[in-house]
Amino acid sequence: MKVTIMTSHFTEWNMYIDSCHLILSFVQTQKKSIYDYNSILLSVFIISLVLTYYKLNYPLFFKRYFNIKNILFLGSKEDFFYRSQLSSLSNILPLIIYALVISFFSVYVFDDSNFIVFDSIGQLNLFQKWIFFSLPLGLFIFFRILIIFVVTYFFNFSKKTKKIFILNFIRLTILLSFINILFSYILYELFSFDIAYNVFTAIKLLVIFIRPAILFNYMYKTSSEKRSNLFLVILICDFIPSVLLFDIISIVNFFDYLLAYLDFANF
Repeated sequence: MKVTIMTSHFTEWNMYIDSCHLILSFVQTQKKSIYDYNSILLSVFIISLVLTYYKLNYPLFFKRYFNIKNILFLGSKEDFFYRSQLSSLSNILPLIIYALVISFFSVYVFDDSNFIVFDSIGQLNLFQKWIFFSLPLGLFIFFRILIIFVVTYFFNFSKKTKKIFILNFIRLTILLSFINILFSYILYELFSFDIAYNVFTAIKLLVIFIRPAILFNYMYKTSSEKRSNLFLVILICDFIPSVLLFDIISIVNFFDYLLAYLDFANF
């Protein structure tokens, strides 16, 4: 391709440029990161399989856990939802789904944006990282529920009140987290990781105040517990741990240290 350049002294310069190099340069600048499609498809398939199984076998519980309107309307204290056992599969599967979905989007976005999730397992593929991230996230959820059990025990909450509190805590956590992760992921795809992460952090900050407020409002209206006890329990079980564990990067670094210590990557 011939390009003519006119200088300020009207001197004509002829420059010959190989058009193939131009096309190659353009393609390289437009080139996207190479995705691990096998891992993505396998992960999405497993999540879809678990979701489908839960929806088909526990349709009423599926609506209670994954219907957005339940953020504001938690149902009456005599609802079938609150008569179920905490250890039943209908209440355990949502926690598994939560861990699988949140860990998948976290690992995918961090990996796609070249943000290292785990140095200790950096050589693993996306699917393996997802599995390793799901396990500590599940333990983290169990730890939060264990705190509620211990604190409500010391405040002598009735079994029914304790169950209602835990189920609503789990349900609100799942719904608000899914809304946050979905909105942040859309911003990541449209704009950048920095914008998405900042919005994710801002929404997470709002959740720290919104969830305790909803829990207190509902529990005060439906339980016979003293207002002061309810306030202290929610403060100790929900608000304070959420503030202390607010920095997601610190949590990721802790999991990274744990995996490195246990040497999971060489299993």
